[in-house]
Amino acid sequence: MKVLHISKSNTYSGMENVAINIIKSMPEEIHSVYLTATGSVETKLLEQDIEYIGVEKVDEDIIKRTIDEVKPDIIHAYEYDCSLMCTKVTDTIPIISHLYSVPKWVQKIGPKSVIYGSACKNFAKIIIPNKRVEDKAWFKDKMAGKTVVLGTPFNAVKTFEKGYVAGTEMSKEKLDSFKSDLLFVGYLTDNKNPYEFVRIVNEVRNTHPDVKAVMVGGGDLGSECLELIGKMNLNDNIKMVGLQHNPYVYMNQTKILVAPSKFEGFGMAAAEAMAFGKPVLASKVGGFVLTVDDDCGKICGTDKKPVDRDAFVKNIIELLDNSEIYRMKSEGARKRAKDLNNFDTYMEEVLKIYEDTYKTARQN
Repeated sequence: MKVLHISKSNTYSGMENVAINIIKSMPEEIHSVYLTATGSVETKLLEQDIEYIGVEKVDEDIIKRTIDEVKPDIIHAYEYDCSLMCTKVTDTIPIISHLYSVPKWVQKIGPKSVIYGSACKNFAKIIIPNKRVEDKAWFKDKMAGKTVVLGTPFNAVKTFEKGYVAGTEMSKEKLDSFKSDLLFVGYLTDNKNPYEFVRIVNEVRNTHPDVKAVMVGGGDLGSECLELIGKMNLNDNIKMVGLQHNPYVYMNQTKILVAPSKFEGFGMAAAEAMAFGKPVLASKVGGFVLTVDDDCGKICGTDKKPVDRDAFVKNIIELLDNSEIYRMKSEGARKRAKDLNNFDTYMEEVLKIYEDTYKTARQN
């Protein structure tokens, strides 16, 4: 069986991590090829020895040419736009639409939501991380009977090993360079809201002048963040370390993960930090509302104000100052990571979807 995975994105983030994990976890008889836009995701694909086709831009013409070249039995398309493009270029190859997020346009009537809703009948299956993705969609009636709720693949044990084992191989002096009170992990883009992290640290400094924060991630807003850090005289408080091959060492050596995102899919960094027993403070967006609770951290926002800076600052100070509250949240974080640990069952479910889809297509 040959599966063509298609993604428009050229960066390595949550959705690309899911795709790569799926490809690497399939048995030998599943031949996977990944079509992607060229960019930072290629580093990860090469590192994982994944067969891929890199193009400047993934569009309908490119998808059609790739289908003709690869001749897949199944197309696994990631996110809405890519799924739609696939329906326009083939009506003979079964398409699995894999959704990761709930953009605002999905939640109301409009040209894109009407078009995607109409296309639902052409999908063999629609994979979603949680029922909320379907419930929030304006076209949820069109999705009925097609959706499979799988969560997001998360391997708490492997995540912990990557951060812990690497740390044991370092000298104490080197390990100290990874330590922080507050940690930001994510691409430096508007959705991840790195400016807000800088502003939060600035306010925490009013009561904790020696607070240490680390920002892990590359992206378009790197120079702007650096400029803001300088403007606020936070050079002694915030260290930017760029994109890291192994961000888990930083997670293992921090006290608190701070995630003030404006938009999120699942929020993998939050789950990963919890594998190390780190409390997570997150905005009220996307998957955070399902992943983070009062036992393992805090949602610092409301429906009207998803990113509440005052709430972030208040909860950071409480965790830094109250060792008993920190201990309870840390224990809660480890327990939550254990609850979210679903990697093996997730991959078994994806394989079953492939097998059922392939069998149905052969019968028709």
